[in-house]
Amino acid sequence: MMSSVPTTGSGRGLFDDFGAFRTPTTADYTSVLAGGLVAPDANVLLNLYRYTEQARTDLLGALGALGDRLWVPHQVLVEFWRNREGVIGEARSTSESAAQDMSKHADSAVRTLRTWSNRVALSEEAVEDLRHRLTEVFGEVQKKISEVGKGEWQQITPDTNADPVIAALETALADHVGTSFDAEDLARLVARGQQRVKDRVPPGYMDGKKEGEGAVGDFLVWEQLLREASVRQCDVLFVTADAKEDWWRKERGLNRGPRPELTGELRSRGGGRLFLLSPKDFLQVAASILQLDVQAGSAEDIERVDRIETDPANGGWTAAALEALFNGLTYEGYGNRVDVIRFAADMDGPIEATSVYEICDYDDDRSLRGFTKPVKRISGKLMEQGVVPNTAVPVLTAQYENGPGRASGFEVHPLLVPVIQGLTDTDEEV
Repeated sequence: MMSSVPTTGSGRGLFDDFGAFRTPTTADYTSVLAGGLVAPDANVLLNLYRYTEQARTDLLGALGALGDRLWVPHQVLVEFWRNREGVIGEARSTSESAAQDMSKHADSAVRTLRTWSNRVALSEEAVEDLRHRLTEVFGEVQKKISEVGKGEWQQITPDTNADPVIAALETALADHVGTSFDAEDLARLVARGQQRVKDRVPPGYMDGKKEGEGAVGDFLVWEQLLREASVRQCDVLFVTADAKEDWWRKERGLNRGPRPELTGELRSRGGGRLFLLSPKDFLQVAASILQLDVQAGSAEDIERVDRIETDPANGGWTAAALEALFNGLTYEGYGNRVDVIRFAADMDGPIEATSVYEICDYDDDRSLRGFTKPVKRISGKLMEQGVVPNTAVPVLTAQYENGPGRASGFEVHPLLVPVIQGLTDTDEEV
């Protein structure tokens, strides 16, 4: 007969030390919106200048409906005022730049038409008819871009007395902004934040390359959130357009919730549960729970802007991510793909098929079908691992001069050219 050994229950369960893995319910969001602390990040306030007027109005309405639950860390406004005029200038120039780019594309399309028509001996009358159609279509698009730009931005101005965004924010944030750190406390926290960046302690270590206090900005926001939550002893909902891994727990490249380290730190400082939502998800959750009248399309407009703004300017690829791709290709025996990518980058993007044959030492009758598959496959693995976002641009794509068939060459995405050239320069210096 086997003897049983009595055990003493620990009193702990599945989620006691793993609360970050619990999927929030409608009841959870209802609780935090009704009695917790809801804080927008600086990027949420700055993106108000990038949203359509409709989306901007709806998001501000959702923030305003929170009442005393809305609270803005002082550091958020430091970053808002530091970047406001730059964002206004950038956003105002978007339509003008788009119209200019469309004009360049129109010229390029006409040149392509001319080249093709000469090869097939198309009559001048037919060519002129097609050219007229192209010019007309591009002209209509340019006109629409200009009209939308003028309509959206005619009232946006650096003058805070005339800026409708400032007018709305001043009302919404009245009595909802935290106090600043004193000079001594700030100096101590900056030093602490810099050490956390070096140790890769979230949040903020992904901003380690920023100059000055920019590298510790996220930590300062986080510290102010922790202090306010410890006073209120409540749950926290942080609304941010930041999709980086130093805020989010990522699974197969997708954001699943806050980092476990952050939920643990909030608990240890006397706060409750931590929730993270993107601006789009916040608007949808708040509209449902608070019964707000949100116009159709606002959430989608917000998502489009946030997706563009959170993607790095280099197409979603960092130098380290490209190195990981190159190492993976070389390890699997596809080092010639790396050589082709580097050569194409040196040529500012494109590479002809003849050069690919020479670099790879292929026979002339060998097909290039599937040449980019290893690049796409390993890129996909890096996306699953969260090394690059799912929205990252393709590194290498096939080009076809006369439609589907034999590839005429390949091209490295223009956004990646300077990054890859930088890698090549670094390798040559070593």
